[in-house]
Amino acid sequence: MSKIVIAHGGNIGFHGGGTNRVLAFAKALAENGYSVSLVVPKPTGKIPKLDVEIHTIPLRAKGIKDQILRALFVSWKAKKLAEKENAILQIEHSTLGGIAASLGCSNYVLDIHDLEFDGDLYRSIPLALNLIYRLEKRAVEKTRKIIVVSEPMKDFLVNEWKVSEDKIEIIPNGYFEEKLKRFDGSEEEEGLISFIGVFTHNIDYDKVIELAKSREDARIYMIGDGPMRAEFIKKVKREGLKNVLTPGFLPDNEAYSILAKSQVCIFPLRNTFHTKVAMHMKALDYAALGKAIATDRDGTARIFEKHNAALVSDPAKPEEFIENVCRLLDDENLRKKLGKNARRLVKDFTWEKQGKKLVRVYENLEN
Repeated sequence: MSKIVIAHGGNIGFHGGGTNRVLAFAKALAENGYSVSLVVPKPTGKIPKLDVEIHTIPLRAKGIKDQILRALFVSWKAKKLAEKENAILQIEHSTLGGIAASLGCSNYVLDIHDLEFDGDLYRSIPLALNLIYRLEKRAVEKTRKIIVVSEPMKDFLVNEWKVSEDKIEIIPNGYFEEKLKRFDGSEEEEGLISFIGVFTHNIDYDKVIELAKSREDARIYMIGDGPMRAEFIKKVKREGLKNVLTPGFLPDNEAYSILAKSQVCIFPLRNTFHTKVAMHMKALDYAALGKAIATDRDGTARIFEKHNAALVSDPAKPEEFIENVCRLLDDENLRKKLGKNARRLVKDFTWEKQGKKLVRVYENLEN
């Protein structure tokens, strides 16, 4: 079996979506006989037990100010380790891949979680988006294999960046099945709506504000933290809303207990390129709990929409999103129908099954 070095610029002690994907992939490869090394910034928080070697750089994954420096350190260390051990290099995120390519890395496996060149995170930095576009395109050009999370992302690479279809493999995001099983059978609480995740620039917080104003009989839990949480709280206070709760990050048991008791789980998105090609994990967790979901259209929602497993709205039309949430609050039969369909749909989206897909990618590379 081959040796594999995985380069990841995030904090593996913080169990957000991107880190969950990296750790699930590393675990699957290790369990199938591969020797896996993980190169990451110095982590904070609890690190799960994995049968992999962890190599750290002397920087923590904190904020965007030193992001380029972290990427340089991670890329260089991963490059040298892969060369030393004659290992395959796998790079997480296209921006990190662009930095690695600039340092001379090539013929690597690139796992693209999302594309950032049209995002808001770097928009305030002069010329940043143009630089990110070039980095991400450069990352794609130097690969031996590209893994993407959605069909729209693959279509973009093929049609816009002229990547050969044979070079691309779709491995969607997943969820941890065992973590959610214990919440089966939870009773709904009338009027309870919930969201869980990182407060990023991709969430449409104005939709939550308008929803809260239109349904004063509902309670909306916005669980999580992130760069936009403080701004969102300011908006809530400015509007004088008492039915929006922002508890920050909660322990898994407490957070998933709230989701399981909710009548509706929501995922309001802004109308961006990122929204069109990304596959967010939140809806998978919601579905595994058998919840009725109101979401805007992204890579995940397109699958749910096709299988009648959620009410899906156009991210450019906030009134559709709010109307869908209200329909679900008022129609118990519809909630049950969509929740049942959603739970059935995501049985094929566990991290265990997604990890096996990555193992097959490497088996094919070796043949």
